Amino acid sequence: MSRSIENRRELFEANKLHNEVSTSDGRLLIFSFEEAFGFFHILDNRLVNVYALKKESHSGEIILSRVLNVKKDIGAVFVKISDEEEGFLKNTNIPERYLPLKQGDLIPVRIISDEQKGKRISVSAKISEKNLPEGWQHKSAFNILYKPENPLLSFIFKRFSKDDFSKMITDSPEVFDIIKDIEKKGNQKLVAELYDDEKISLTNLFSLKTKVSEALSPKVYLKSGGYLVINHTEALTVIDVNSGKNTPSKKEDKEKTVLDLNIEAAKEIALQMKLRNISGMILIDFINMESEEDEELLLNEMSEYVKADKVTVKVIDITPLGIMEITRQKTDKPLSEIYNLFSALS
Repeated sequence: MSRSIENRRELFEANKLHNEVSTSDGRLLIFSFEEAFGFFHILDNRLVNVYALKKESHSGEIILSRVLNVKKDIGAVFVKISDEEEGFLKNTNIPERYLPLKQGDLIPVRIISDEQKGKRISVSAKISEKNLPEGWQHKSAFNILYKPENPLLSFIFKRFSKDDFSKMITDSPEVFDIIKDIEKKGNQKLVAELYDDEKISLTNLFSLKTKVSEALSPKVYLKSGGYLVINHTEALTVIDVNSGKNTPSKKEDKEKTVLDLNIEAAKEIALQMKLRNISGMILIDFINMESEEDEELLLNEMSEYVKADKVTVKVIDITPLGIMEITRQKTDKPLSEIYNLFSALS
């Protein structure tokens, strides 16, 4: 048998398997890279979320922190969680029983996410009493009051709901053993599969390198023929919606086409904000609409699309210049930073 025929047969088998797992049910692909565990959420053969959990991550730990500074102007408190590390604690994440706080006070905080570039570690004081050991009030600062038994599983349960995916697939025996061990203990029913086909890697089976490269590209194409251009600056993100070749000549057709394209773009932007983990101020330059009713409809549609986001998103308004203003809470690293941890894909 010639090698080319053999290659085609292997590709056929790989495509067959790909079609079996690329259903409308979500799939969570989990990899063990050198520095981190990588989580790739696939839905309808689209990459919709990417997360990384550093192997030395302290996410989920509860630490007795010391108040460093109360910043009333920004509605937050800076806390020390170790000799070298500081945490950022929003007032909205502080139960009333700990208020008012002053410099030097001790308060238990849970680490929400690891340190991000130029940012303090995000922490929350909203903690269940059952996770606090008896007599914690008498311990000294920086004591670890709670450590998740399994950080990897804790991370999955925190980031995903039971409806996000129907199966987890990994090519790492280490990850698979962790998942099956939890299942054996009866703590959680998890459908997991260990992928061990030597003919084609799991990353190639789902074309992850291509999918991530597309997610990092500033240009995103729409099915209608239009496209988005996403530009990040230090202060904000600007998204430009372009019609491309989708430009009918008749005025009545043009108004409907513009509205339809803007709504299509809004749906895609809501997905891209999640996938790329875009945060802060986001300005969207939609294609100009002459009708105020159409603008109102677009605002309502965008407000509906962002409800699927687990991160707080606020659709503010459309300015007189036709720019939609949105803010999105910062909780994790942007995709570009996460991707740097996945050396096997880069």
